[in-house]
This record gives sequence, structure tokens and C-alpha cells, in this order.
Amino acid sequence: MKTFPNSRKKPKRRKKKPGRPKGHSLKNFDQTRIGFLMKHEVPIEYKLLMEVSDFLKIHAPSPELIEAISYASDDIFFKKAKFWRCLMDYKKYGLRPPYSIHTNANKELYYIHLRFKKYLI
Repeated sequence: MKTFPNSRKKPKRRKKKPGRPKGHSLKNFDQTRIGFLMKHEVPIEYKLLMEVSDFLKIHAPSPELIEAISYASDDIFFKKAKFWRCLMDYKKYGLRPPYSIHTNANKELYYIHLRFKKYLI
């Protein structure tokens, strides 16, 4: 009887499935951080951005388009570091952010109050 040296078999690797990983579905633009903030803090620019996106027949605006609108606008929101951080995240993740932003009644009231102060007072 022959004895063979202890040979360990390597475990078989699973084949990688094509396509995007599970759990990483595309979100709507307004569920990304930048889309949510623009929708609630600068609704005029948000509507302009959405109209341009519809005209160009694209699903979501590109970061370059958002940046162009931000440079053209005189709104203070576009000068904040918060906006630029969100834009960098959008450039990095696109419509697949690590988490999507949803709204509730308290958030809606807060942003209504902000818009009221910004545009009416």
C-alpha cells in the first residue's frame, strides 16, 4: 500500500455572477443626498435640473450638469461645504449610494420652514 503525502484540496470558488451585486439597486435621484437636499433647499434649481434632464432624456443628471447649475446660481446653498460633500459623494456612488434618504413628517415641516424663511422673509 502506498501512502500519499497529506495533500489538502483547495476549496472550489464559486463562479462570480454577472451584473450588479444584490442589494445595490438604483435609487431615484431625489433619494440621493444631493437630490434630497436640492429638492428641499433649492427647489427652483432642482426643477430646472429635472427639466433639463427630461429634455436631454437622461434618467438622472450628471455631476457636471449639477456643478454647472451651481456655478450659474447665486444661491448661498451652493457655496456651502455640505453641498460640495454631497456632490463628491454623488460623483463617487452615482445612483447607488450607501444609504438612501427618505422623508417623514418632521423633515418635511423642517424644510417647509426653511423655504418659508428663505423666500418669504
